[in-house]
Amino acid sequence: MFRLAKLSLANRALIALITVFASVFGVITMSSLKQELIPSIEFPQITVITSMPGASPEVVDKQISSPLETALNGVEGLESTSSTSRNGVSQISMVFTYGSNLDRARNQIDRAISNAKRSLPDDVQPQAIAGSISDFPIVFLAVSSDKPLSELNADLARLTVPRLQKLDGVRGAEVTGGATQHIKILPRPEAMAASGASIQSISEALKNNGALVPAGTIEDQGKTLSLQIGSPVDSLDAIKALPLGGARNAATIGSVADVSITEDARTSITRTNGKETLALSVTKKPEGDTVGISHAVKDSLPQLEAELGSNARFTPIFDQAPFIEKSIKDLTTEGLLGLGFAVAVILVFLMSVRATLVTAVSIPLSLLITFIGLSATGYSLNILTLGALTIAIGRVVDDSIVVIENIKRHLSYGEAKITAIQTSIREVAGAITASTLTTVAVFLPIAFVAGLAGELFRPFALTVTIALVSSLLVSLTIVPVLAYWFLRNPADKRGGARESTDAAGRETTAREIAAKAHEAEQRTVLQRGYLPVLTKTQKHPVVTLIAALLVLGGTAAMTPLLATDLLGNSGENSMTVRQALPAGTSLAEASASAIKVEEVLREIDGVKDVQVTTGNAQTGFSALLSAGASNSSFTVVTEEKSNQRRLKDTVRSELARIPDAGKITVGSQQGGFGTSSTVDITLKAATSADLRTASDAMVKAMDGVPGSSEVATNLAASQPVVQVKVDRAKAVAAGLTEEQVAGVLASTISPIPAGTVRIDTNDFPVRIGEGTRFTSIDAVGRPRCRRRPAPCRWAASPPWRRSTYPFPLPPATASGPHGCPSRRRAPTSAH
Repeated sequence: MFRLAKLSLANRALIALITVFASVFGVITMSSLKQELIPSIEFPQITVITSMPGASPEVVDKQISSPLETALNGVEGLESTSSTSRNGVSQISMVFTYGSNLDRARNQIDRAISNAKRSLPDDVQPQAIAGSISDFPIVFLAVSSDKPLSELNADLARLTVPRLQKLDGVRGAEVTGGATQHIKILPRPEAMAASGASIQSISEALKNNGALVPAGTIEDQGKTLSLQIGSPVDSLDAIKALPLGGARNAATIGSVADVSITEDARTSITRTNGKETLALSVTKKPEGDTVGISHAVKDSLPQLEAELGSNARFTPIFDQAPFIEKSIKDLTTEGLLGLGFAVAVILVFLMSVRATLVTAVSIPLSLLITFIGLSATGYSLNILTLGALTIAIGRVVDDSIVVIENIKRHLSYGEAKITAIQTSIREVAGAITASTLTTVAVFLPIAFVAGLAGELFRPFALTVTIALVSSLLVSLTIVPVLAYWFLRNPADKRGGARESTDAAGRETTAREIAAKAHEAEQRTVLQRGYLPVLTKTQKHPVVTLIAALLVLGGTAAMTPLLATDLLGNSGENSMTVRQALPAGTSLAEASASAIKVEEVLREIDGVKDVQVTTGNAQTGFSALLSAGASNSSFTVVTEEKSNQRRLKDTVRSELARIPDAGKITVGSQQGGFGTSSTVDITLKAATSADLRTASDAMVKAMDGVPGSSEVATNLAASQPVVQVKVDRAKAVAAGLTEEQVAGVLASTISPIPAGTVRIDTNDFPVRIGEGTRFTSIDAVGRPRCRRRPAPCRWAASPPWRRSTYPFPLPPATASGPHGCPSRRRAPTSAH
């Protein structure tokens, strides 16, 4: 290492150029580094979400979770899978070994889903969500306007979402909380019977019309024109005018049915500060800058509001950027304070402004070189890398202090400047190299740790390593050159430099130099204060060692008193509240109960905004974090200057006073990191009964564990299901099968899908029929009939007649009440 310093002194201009180069590019790199809360971590986990509204957990498990999980087990690198089936939603979590190529895994999962679709219901669309930090939304916005939520939802999907997705670094934007719309075709029984039309004829009319078929080109007046056949069906009037094949009297859809645009049944409700709104979440690409994207989204909000019109307003509910900026600002302030104190301490001990400045230069220069290293390795500026830089500030200056102090001491001996610098570096080069590499050996192994800890702390370890190695190189190359240019030889102040030869030409002996060195050392204040302490400790080694052991033992004993947390809650001004109601609670009842909680939250001092989402999200990331059909999730934004810990305790106490509000829990938002403060226990059993018994025993055993706030099991969310059993013997006697009865009952409750129609810029699904809404369990087992001449609307026609339901019906040999064919009344029992 001494040769490196000697080479630097021989090429001082080159070293100056390298210093300028490192400084300029370090500043440029520092300003261009992306800012995040923590390093971008890609968890080796992919979750497949599938929505099946209205299905019970048993149906979801049998028809979706089981076949999907079987198909997905063949993906390479898969370590384990677990599936959760709840009302209307299937969630399959796939865990891979660390180091797996998740891009390749995603492709294999997509192929497995495609292969499994043949055994899945036709109307389900599985969606794979990767387990990356970038998958967590960085911005949550509440959107409101004077328009109905269904229209606002369509406008957001058509106008706002595409604009947000065009922002640099944005991967996707998702709208939740709003009802979609569909085109409802409600047949009129009398008109259908009079014209001989059927449901099948309406479906065929929609299917066979509206397509534009290209037929080639034609020449007209010297121009080549494309020729296409057909006319689009792009309005409700166009749908009404479609003729029905096989019907009498030139019947059209409009003459036998009512056509209108109707809102779908809502699966979730979102309110912000008491007003129903939509929720808009924005996610970023892995390489995106969280803070930059957040600012870009905020800057685009005025334009987006003007584009939507109707007094549209975007209210930020959660944003990662302020938390990140505050964390980075706090760490930067602490780092600058550390730099200032380090310079002050150097000045006190060296008692030389020039030597202090030369030493102080090594701190920012080492940090700028570290920024270049961070950019080269692709890491971001986050609380871990900034924490590493803060730790490194106190260490990077050590090497330069040792070098500059030794140079200053040799200059005080009266040696020539170049000789003093070379001699000083030769003496300490080995020591500072060994010291630096020893410290590197402490931090660098963290970069080779496997699993989540390695992914999280690898940037921290590499940042410290780069900073320390940079400080070593600076102390052995740049510091000697700066010392040569800026430090003065004390002999210069006395009227001329004394080389190693005196005025008589006689060489100064080594004994004289040693005597001068000893004389200079005796004059230092530090040594005069330290030597007596050193003398006493050496005279009493046993006492010194016992005191050291007592300090070590006391420190170890105080370790359990330290609070442990992954990231802490510095700068966090939000919390989450979850409300769990009894399983089976309807969306309306859950929303009404959530309003009570919301009103209490808004009245608490220090609470700024409250957003609540009740029900299940069906797609995207929101489905992964959905509260559940009978539960509500609150995002509470608080005043930044409030005492967050005390405010959280106040929220808990106030919410505990609400009667009949279910189970309410209060937690932290965790700055969007997506970490969990739970300990999960997985139970396995041969039967459902054994699993229920084991779950109850585990909950009882875990209740009251010190430090735990609640114990919950997902078996507690089981929901009662109405089971219809068909008397197979009576069904056969009536000419029906169990499957036919099930199909008719399903078509009675749910409308029949008939494709999609684009009107203006929106695509609307078309559904034929209104569906029957049963208000009691007994109503399911009773036929619903109209008096003649209207035929029976309940009629259970077999599959070859199901397409013509409710017309025509086969002639009945006997009649039931109100003229319903008695042989079509399949016996059922409801439970």
